[in-house]
Formats: sequence, C-alpha cells, structure tokens
Amino acid sequence: MKKYILITVLIIASCLKSFSQYYTEERRKDSIDLDGLKKTLPLLKGNEKVNALIEISEKFGSFSGFGGFEHRTDSMKLYAQQANELANKKGYRYGIAKSLIALANSKAFQGIKDSVSKNNLKQAISIGEAIKNDSILGKAYYQLAGFEDQVGNYKKAIHYFEKVEDTGSISEIYTWLCMQYTYTGEYETAFEYGQKSLELSKKNAHTAWGHELVQWALYDMANLYKAAGDYESAMSSLKEARGYGQLRNLEWDMSDGIGDVFLLMNKPDSALYYLENFKRTAPGNQLGADIRIGETYLAMREYGKARQLFYHVVDSMRKNKAPFLPFITRGLIDLGKAYAGEKNYKTAFKYAKEGYDSIQNFTDPQFVMDVYKLLSDVYYHLGESDSAYSYLDKYVTLKDSIQSKQFLLRIYNYKREAENQKAKAQLLLLDKDNKIKDAQLQQNSLIRNFLLGGLFVLIIAGIFIYRTITLKRKNERLRLENELKVQQLENEKKHAEFQRQTAELEMQALRAQMNPHFIFNCLSSINRFILKNESKTASNYLTRFSRLMRMVLMNSQKPLIALEDELEMLRLYLEMERMRFKNSFDYGITLLNEIDSGNIFIPPLLLQPFCENAIWHGLMHLPAVQAGKEGNGRLDIELSMKENILYCIITDNGVGREKSAELKSKTAEKEK
Repeated sequence: MKKYILITVLIIASCLKSFSQYYTEERRKDSIDLDGLKKTLPLLKGNEKVNALIEISEKFGSFSGFGGFEHRTDSMKLYAQQANELANKKGYRYGIAKSLIALANSKAFQGIKDSVSKNNLKQAISIGEAIKNDSILGKAYYQLAGFEDQVGNYKKAIHYFEKVEDTGSISEIYTWLCMQYTYTGEYETAFEYGQKSLELSKKNAHTAWGHELVQWALYDMANLYKAAGDYESAMSSLKEARGYGQLRNLEWDMSDGIGDVFLLMNKPDSALYYLENFKRTAPGNQLGADIRIGETYLAMREYGKARQLFYHVVDSMRKNKAPFLPFITRGLIDLGKAYAGEKNYKTAFKYAKEGYDSIQNFTDPQFVMDVYKLLSDVYYHLGESDSAYSYLDKYVTLKDSIQSKQFLLRIYNYKREAENQKAKAQLLLLDKDNKIKDAQLQQNSLIRNFLLGGLFVLIIAGIFIYRTITLKRKNERLRLENELKVQQLENEKKHAEFQRQTAELEMQALRAQMNPHFIFNCLSSINRFILKNESKTASNYLTRFSRLMRMVLMNSQKPLIALEDELEMLRLYLEMERMRFKNSFDYGITLLNEIDSGNIFIPPLLLQPFCENAIWHGLMHLPAVQAGKEGNGRLDIELSMKENILYCIITDNGVGREKSAELKSKTAEKEK
C-alpha cells in the first residue's frame, strides 16, 4: 500500500522515522524476492508479465531498502511504465488500472502531485468499477486522497478495503485520520480514530510493518494528548510504544517522541538526551533529528548552535530536492525564532516571512499559532505596530480556538473516564448482588438437597434390600438353568465335532480316489506306447502319471491347497489326456486381474472333474463329428477375481451335450 502518504503526514508532525527502519531479515527477504522476479521476467508473457512488472514497481516502493531514494523512485516509474504499455497493448484492464496506480505512486514518492497522476487515479477508479475489483478501488481512493477530499476519499478506501478484508490498509487509514483530525483540532473525532487504529493494528500485527503500525497508533495517541496539553498521558503512550518495540526487537525506540514531550514539559536537558540518542539510532533521519535538537537549543537559548542546525537542514533539503517541503518551512520558521532570540529582527523577519509564505504545507494549528506569534513579535520590534497587532490578533484567536478544543477534549476524556468508572461501579454492584443472591440460593439449595438426600437414601435402602432378596432367588434359578444349558451345549458341540470329523474323513476318502477308468486308460496307454517301441513317449507319460499320483496322494489329506498347486495338478492331467487323444485338442489356462495364485486356497481336485467332463463329453467326440479332422479341439480355463470371489469359467468347443449323448448311445462302451 501507499505507505509514503502515511509517512509524509508523519514528517509534517515531526514524527517521521527512517525509511530504513525495517527488520534486517525482512529487507533481505524482499531483496531476494525482487531478484527472483527480475530473473523470471524474461520468461513471462502477456498478463503474467504485466503483473510481474507491477509487483517489481511496488517492491521498489516499499521501505525495504533497494538503493537510494532517487534510484528507487526511478525504478518504480520505469517498471510501472513498462507494465502500463504492455497492459494497454494486450487490453488487460486489471493491469492497466494497477499500472496507473503504480505510476501515481512513483510520482508521489518524489513529492509530485500533478494533474496527470490525478487523472491516472481517476481512470484506475473507472476501470475498477467496470471490472468490479474492490482492491483496485481501495488503493486508488487511498492515493487520490492526496489530491482532493482527503477525508472523503479515505473513507471510500476503507469501504472497499473492508470488502476484501484488507485490515492492514484500514489500520493505516485509521492512523492517518487520527493524525489529520488531530492537526485540524477535531480532537474528539481524532480520539475515536486513534482508538480504532490501536485496536485494529494490534489485531493485525503479524509482520514488521504491522508491529510498527501498533507503535504508530500509540505515537498518534501521544500526539493527540500533546495537542490537548496532557503531557503525562502522552509520555505514558510513548513508553508503552517503546516497550512494545523492545519486546519485538523493533528499531524505533520512541526517543524522538519522548524528547518532544520533555521539551513541551520545559525539560530541555532530558529532551536533548533523548533526541541525541534518536540521532544516533536513526541514521536515515538525521535532518529530522537535527531540527528537533535545534529547537531544544532554542529552548535553552543557545541560538548559535540552533541556527547552525537549522541552516544545515534547509540547505540539505533544497540541495537534494527532497519532496517534504513542510520540513523546509519548519526550518525557516525556526531560523526566524533563533534570530529573534538574538534580537536580529530584520534577519528574523526575512526567514519568518519566507516560512510564512509556504505555511500552506502545514495544517497543524499549534505550528501556525507559533508562526503568528513570531511574526507579531518581529513586527513589533521593527516598529510596525499594525502588522504586529494583526498577527497578534490571529495568534490570540487561534490560541483561544485551540484552548477551547483542548478543553473540550479534556471534558470528552473525563466524560469517557467517568462513564467507564460508572460502568465498572455498576458491574461491581451487580457482581456483589449476584454473589449475595448466589449465597442465599446455595443455602436454600443445601437444605433442600439434604432433605431430598435423606429421603433418597431411605428409598434406595428399601429398594436395595428388596432387590437383594429377589436377585438371590433369581440367581439361584438362573444358575441351575445355565448348568443345564452348558451341559446341552457341550453335548451338541461334541456331536457337531463328530459330524465334522466324519465329513472331513469322507472328503479325504473322496479326494484320495481317482477315476478307475482314467487310471486304467493311463496304464493302457503306457502299455501301448511300450508295445509300439515309443519308449520316450511312454517314459514321459509315466513320469507325468507318477507326478500326478504323488500330488493327488499328498493333497488329498489337506482341506485346502494353494491355487497354483491345483493348477499344476490340472496341467499334468490335461497333458496326459492330450497325449492319450493324440493331441486332438489344445488347452489354455488364463489368470486375469493379477491373481496371486500362491495366496489363494481352494479344496483339492476341485477343477479336474469339470475339465474331465469337457474332454470326455465334448472334445473326445469332436473328430468323429468333423469327419476325422483332428487337432482343432479347444479347452479354456479362465480364472478371475472380483470383490474377493474367485471365478472359474471352463469353456470347450466340443459337440455339446445333446450330440454327446447321441454318440454315446451308439457306442458299445458301458463302463461305469
């Protein structure tokens, strides 16, 4: 956000601290972020590049220290112009509005408030309204307050910042409004905004700038108390801000503000101590420290030392073309005071008049009142009574106005304090009444509870005795019933175990059996291979047969075997049947869904009967049906897993059940 506006106003109030007073770590982080943006900039295009250029411009405008003042303002303007040109070329309205705000921001840092910047901000507001972007509207109105209708535009900015929940910017504006109303003498309104600023800044204190805003809010309250002439309260606020900063390692130790208050309390020695400390600890604000120290020397009537410092301030500001003209005005007026103190009224008039001509830069009525008094004294000693009287009249009028407002502020504070005390007293009285009522209620409740407790104990005792007798009888009956049930359950368990063992033995006996016809055919096939001198084929067939028999005998004793073992037995069986039928069919075993066959268990010999049925009743008759054409039979076994259920589909391209039954009826084979 446009922190330069807030800082400029604080300088007007002689409260400016250095731009460089930020956390070292945050300054380093900002520098790293800026370097990263610059490196990635050539890789970006279109709207992304516009946004990056605007962000770079804004980072140069932050108070994180990217080179000297002129370097930062030139860089702000350069990147903002590039962003504006590219955004206009692309028709990127958001980028156009943001770049216009950044351009106005770069000029404001140089103290330039021209019509171009004002028009840029109004154009940004028009775009923000068109695209309904509350953030753009808040920032544009925030900066436009520096050109016209300050209070009105700041309140508009608050309205839009509330929509986007930008509490940090709202806190900044509250701080500005507190100062603005303080300098215009509207102390009651200033007090309200000061309280809001302090409350909100404390809630929003999550960053270095957020913590400094808390200090600024306390500083503003101190300025408000100073304006009202309540120097004790002002010192209290400054010490609170000092302690807040020390706990969080902030650089601002409030030496400048404490020195100012001591000077107002007519304690120049104490003021000089703190202001010299401020000069040592704020190297970026030497001119601000010098003008304060010079004013302290004025109070100590060391006019030569004071003049030397004031000359240095005015010359430095003019030489560097600094944007803060109010600082120059203050230096000129102080020079006039120094020469008047030395009774050099002609020279005093020269500087006082030059300062008075630029007094429009100041809105602080206290400062303006001092200028009127100085000119009245100078004119009086120069023998111009009319002019002296004229400025004396202005001085008295303004002083009466200020004192009236100070009086009203004190009344307002006393009223608020009285209301607070009254509210506290009422709360204490209510609390006392509540305690008395609570004590009476507790006493009545205790008596009632005692009576109810006695009655409750009697009832419970009667119920307990009745229940004890009843439960004793019931438990005895239940014990007998349970013993009978336990005996029945044990008998049923033994019977079920006997049935389970019987069923398991039957299953083992069934698994141990192989189709006698199959075994006989296998042995016959081996014998045929031997008679035909096909010893190798006979050996292979016998080897498979022996492996199959061994696996059958081993697995038949088990209730469950691994799927891979079952498939191994099935492959041996199918290979033997295929050899017997002279390779008249092919087979395939397919596992889908990444089945882990080693971790799935099924009963042994579960799949073999189905495959045997497919061969003997489907594939065995196929060659006969197809006029002796062999080798085109097919048996497929497909296994899949769906929702923890194993599915097996056995498919053959045999003759079918009806044809098989017809062929079987024509044959003479009647084996079982």
